[in-house]
Amino acid sequence: MTEETVYKNKWFKVLKKGKWHYIVEKNSNNGAVILILEDNKNFLFVKNYRQAINSTLIELPRGYGNKNEQSINTAKREALEETGYQIDSLNIMKLGSIYPNSAILSSKIDIFFAQVTPLDKIQDSDSEVIEIVKLSHQEISKYINQNKIQDAFSLSALSMYYTKIYNTFSYDE
Repeated sequence: MTEETVYKNKWFKVLKKGKWHYIVEKNSNNGAVILILEDNKNFLFVKNYRQAINSTLIELPRGYGNKNEQSINTAKREALEETGYQIDSLNIMKLGSIYPNSAILSSKIDIFFAQVTPLDKIQDSDSEVIEIVKLSHQEISKYINQNKIQDAFSLSALSMYYTKIYNTFSYDE
């Protein structure tokens, strides 16, 4: 069965193979999501406007990779661009990977967890970010229950964190 490009722009292309259509996003297979914990207290989320759903969301920093960039470097770059925090290589770990929508997207995105202190904030966030939102464990649970955190990247990252990291260690709250 042959594959045919039915639409293409600088960010993605739509392919057709038989009766199926799917999207291939440029540099998405080295894209990353990063869950950042500041001083073992609050997680750093960003508030962004998303045109596709005409809404402002509270979500984790994330983004596409640059050409030949490793996903861990994408995570560190996105953290700096979107939150202003510089992530030390010793304070970041990969939690896993997700396929955001395996029915129509070929993308595989890596999820990272990092720890920072207030001293790691070295610049302001970029213009894409409306504001930085700091949430405790209890607030995250409340925000999820109130549908204030709804994007699949953030929910997946939180799920991986709570099953792989949080349940393994005891944090004082």
